[in-house]
Amino acid sequence: MKELVYTAILYKDEDTGYFTIKIPDLQIVTEGDCVVSAYIKAKEMLCAMVDCAIKYDCEIESPSPFEKYYADKKNKNNIVLLVDALA
Repeated sequence: MKELVYTAILYKDEDTGYFTIKIPDLQIVTEGDCVVSAYIKAKEMLCAMVDCAIKYDCEIESPSPFEKYYADKKNKNNIVLLVDALA
């Protein structure tokens, strides 16, 4: 098994009060009413995507380096973190 680790961007939507997490490399976007809920949903979506790619023998985008998103300081309210899945 191989562990895939993707960079994710977390921010709070001031209009809804929900926390949103994006995994830009895979176009995954999800949200939750708290940080933990949003993170768990993002991890579940990532794991499901990896499982489907393995099951149907599809290519999955390789993770970009963490620094690519960490260095992007356009929005200082964003938190950059890592989400992993086993392939």
